[in-house]
Amino acid sequence: MDSESSSLIGSRNKPRYDTFENSGGYQSDGESASSGDAVINRFRLMSPDVDPDNILEEDFMDDLTIPTSFSTEMRYVLNNSVLITLTFLLEYSLTIVSLFVVGHVCTASDALAAASLAVMTYNITGLAFVEGMATSLDTFCSQAYGAKKYSKVGLYAFRCAAMIATGIIPVVASWWCSASWLGYIIAEGDILADIQLFLRVLSFGIPGLILFETGKRFLQAQGHFQAGTYALLLTFPINFVLVYSFTKCFGFAGAPLGIAISQWVMSLMLFVYAKFWKPDTLKCWYPIFTSRFHFKRLFSSWMPMFNLAFPGLLMIEAEYLSFEVLTIMSTYLGIQSIAAQSVISNVGSLVYQIPFAMGCVVSTRVANYIGTASVDNARLSIKTSYVIALFIGLLNCSIILIGNTRLAHMFTNDKEVIGLCKNVMPILAFNQLYDAFTTFSAAMLRGQGRQRIGSILNIVAYYIIALPLSAWLTFGRLQLGLPGLWYGCGVGILLLAFALGYCIWSSDWDEIVEECIRREKEDNEIDLESMVSNMSGNMIADYA
Repeated sequence: MDSESSSLIGSRNKPRYDTFENSGGYQSDGESASSGDAVINRFRLMSPDVDPDNILEEDFMDDLTIPTSFSTEMRYVLNNSVLITLTFLLEYSLTIVSLFVVGHVCTASDALAAASLAVMTYNITGLAFVEGMATSLDTFCSQAYGAKKYSKVGLYAFRCAAMIATGIIPVVASWWCSASWLGYIIAEGDILADIQLFLRVLSFGIPGLILFETGKRFLQAQGHFQAGTYALLLTFPINFVLVYSFTKCFGFAGAPLGIAISQWVMSLMLFVYAKFWKPDTLKCWYPIFTSRFHFKRLFSSWMPMFNLAFPGLLMIEAEYLSFEVLTIMSTYLGIQSIAAQSVISNVGSLVYQIPFAMGCVVSTRVANYIGTASVDNARLSIKTSYVIALFIGLLNCSIILIGNTRLAHMFTNDKEVIGLCKNVMPILAFNQLYDAFTTFSAAMLRGQGRQRIGSILNIVAYYIIALPLSAWLTFGRLQLGLPGLWYGCGVGILLLAFALGYCIWSSDWDEIVEECIRREKEDNEIDLESMVSNMSGNMIADYA
């Protein structure tokens, strides 16, 4: 461990950004030089990573370096969680609304099943992909803001958006021919054409979704958790009107068309909020269009971010996919079971948005503390968050137990489907008691930059334990049917809660802070190297 790392870790609540004080010359994320050097003057023009005129002493930053308390952390998490939870619920509801409308407006008996399976496929391959890759910003943007490297926050957000957009191209291409490969995993072949139509139309909204997810985390890293909420509060009624009116006019294809337009609207609303309502957030903006060099940086140095984005993707994908594999299994139990499973999984996914959203607040808080090397504060924040997780688990359990029949009626009027839902909902409710701990622990790992551990544990819990057990309980000797799917899933989630909790409890904080420093140094070296290369090319061009 070098002397810088040792000094940072030794003083656990010492401001991380003390190591980046301006020395009177140009400073690019820790690299400084004499302002009299003509070469470095060119660096100043090419990279705004730390602009002395743009460094603001904010109460938010000061709070990160002052020893915190249980009540302070409780207030912070709860105050910010209300709005961000509403954000995730509203965002997830954009697709759920389509199921409500299709279930009540479309006359075809299999329309709800087709829409549910299309939304399932979208959640697995589209939404989970975007959200999973974007979780890397919980580490990068939050730690960069904690270190007062403001324009890095914007650079990371744009870089992540470019990486997601590139990676999702083959996914969207597969949607356009989804009927050919979905036939191998979905037993009901009559609804494949409708599923493919739904996905094709929905694909036009993916760019808007990417901009919203990365933009939302860009603002969250700065402590603006309410931005996404305000954007979606305006988008939600627009989405409902569009989905309902388009479904009335165009039939089944109208629902995904309304969703696609709404995804563009919500990203536009987020930009308007940042630009006109909270212009101070633009201190973290990265000027991608000011020069070719700035634009090229979006497509360089992807590997450090990918090393966190891919495990984050696996963590989110493992959970999304496990629920949807249960839906695929239910296709072998009949149309009514498909519809019932779709209702149950969507209710489960809806209440899951509460701990997942609150986890984003927790991960941002922990990452901010790590960025300032405030280890004691990070530890206390984690302990406080686990207390909150207990109450969230009880809340979600109560919501499902008390409102199970009403929740089922929101999706369908079919009495047989509602009866199946009433039998399985209590199992789903019991699972919520420990799923909240699982979700919070995964968020803490993201804040620590340890997505790789979480991804491995998620895969083991869901795909080696939960899903095989679900299949055996459902189709094996016990023949439990639909309830068996959720018994097996519950066992996997319970074991995952214990495993993730142990990882958090045994955290090596010295190594976590050192890894944060190492990651920033690696990125700094890449940036400096790319600047030299770009400057040399410009000099040669000027000379020629």
